[in-house]
Amino acid sequence: MRQPRFQHFASVTTGCLALTLVTVASAPQSRVVVFPAMARSEPEQLVRLGRQLFRDKSLSNPPGLACVSCHAPESGYSYPNGAINKFVGTVPGAVKGRGGNRRPPSLAYAAFLPTGVPHYDTNAIAWVGGLFWDGRTPSAERQVVEPMFNPNEMNNRAGGKPSPEMVARKIMASTSAPLFAEVFGKDVFKRAATEICALAAKAIASYERSPEVSPFTSKYDAYLEGKAQLTPDELNGMRLVTGTLNGRPNGLPFKKSAHCADCHSLSKDLSKAPDIFTNSCFANLGVPPNPQNLFYNMTDKASNPEGFNPSGPDYVDLGMGAFLYEHYGWPKRTAHGPDPLRILGTFKAPSLRNVDKRPRPSFVKAYMHNGVFKSLKEVVHFYNTRNLTTQEGEVIDFTRPDPYADLKGKPLWPRPEYLDATTLINPTGMGAGPGSRTPTMTNPGGLPDLDAMQIGNLLLSEKQEWAIVSFLKCLSDGYFERPAPPRPEQKKKATR
Repeated sequence: MRQPRFQHFASVTTGCLALTLVTVASAPQSRVVVFPAMARSEPEQLVRLGRQLFRDKSLSNPPGLACVSCHAPESGYSYPNGAINKFVGTVPGAVKGRGGNRRPPSLAYAAFLPTGVPHYDTNAIAWVGGLFWDGRTPSAERQVVEPMFNPNEMNNRAGGKPSPEMVARKIMASTSAPLFAEVFGKDVFKRAATEICALAAKAIASYERSPEVSPFTSKYDAYLEGKAQLTPDELNGMRLVTGTLNGRPNGLPFKKSAHCADCHSLSKDLSKAPDIFTNSCFANLGVPPNPQNLFYNMTDKASNPEGFNPSGPDYVDLGMGAFLYEHYGWPKRTAHGPDPLRILGTFKAPSLRNVDKRPRPSFVKAYMHNGVFKSLKEVVHFYNTRNLTTQEGEVIDFTRPDPYADLKGKPLWPRPEYLDATTLINPTGMGAGPGSRTPTMTNPGGLPDLDAMQIGNLLLSEKQEWAIVSFLKCLSDGYFERPAPPRPEQKKKATR
């Protein structure tokens, strides 16, 4: 995932200039940062309706599962059951014994992600766009509808097909029906069921775009606005994440970079766009399979003919590659088959906002597309050491026919779920180099291989790993309260 937009300068580590830069970076000037989220004017009644529908557990079949069941605000709009996160990672659906093959992604800040079908971005030198882990959904409205009809999620199906009629009947019988008619017209329930479902999706998507879901109220936001100071560990973590002294994309370089911001990027101009901490790119990080994935055991075709897993424990999640080839009208791909687009096994880089948001300190969150990791420290350590073994200095080269042959030590991590050197980021495990400004080796073309600085062998110390975790904790909303944006009628009064 090479990022040519990032310039790599020599580190400034000595002299008065460095001291001045440290002082400025640790004490930002107080300023008002204008976030587009605060200026959004989603109709208030539409948002209110969307909030109700988002929480309505009668809309699944059987009843009991709502959007909020998998995307709860107290856990950063991700899964709110700590026990399932800890012991499973993927989550159960409305029907007992069924569950998804992936961890539910957070919905927070999804309104700021690029929509449309994933496309190749020549600036990022990566595929970007779309929603869900694989980018298969081009809009928030479509993202809302899919779980409603997924047999392993809300399961509104009849006769082996999605049933808009089932959803429409549930909405008409729900406590939201009066408000639904108020928002969309008293005769709304005379419309076709597909139209009613589309209107429900519009309302829920409107709620998901509201400042309630994306409030920008983390300690990091307070820091940007001059209302809070970062601790030394948090400040050091910010510099490692961004690679710059002041934490901004075009800032002077810090002595070491973990290159998190290559994919979890920041805004170049805060007056035009906020820091979302993702560029929505896709990558194969070599994440191990999750042995507790519910989908591995869903092999009974008789009880779940439309959502069963025909591969059983041999199932391999191909990510974006599982849908994009067929979207273009090409044959469906299989693991380790032809992959001219180099997208098999790739997944979307999520926003890091609310990555540590939890209702209590003991609450366990699951991470990565399959929920295999259970703490931020584990995630950071994986990025840092994916290619390493217990033998000091030994590096696993995934480009070899058998990467695990003749190793002297034990690999620190299980085998990647999708091991393919053509899509895996930094498959050779090339070291990040002193200060991680340039690699220790070069590729055959003689140019630095920037992939080496993103994962596998980052040469981060234990203290630096914990510093990154400390900073990521600063991205949880709820650190302060932000005044609600004025209503349209209040704006009119203010301008008179």
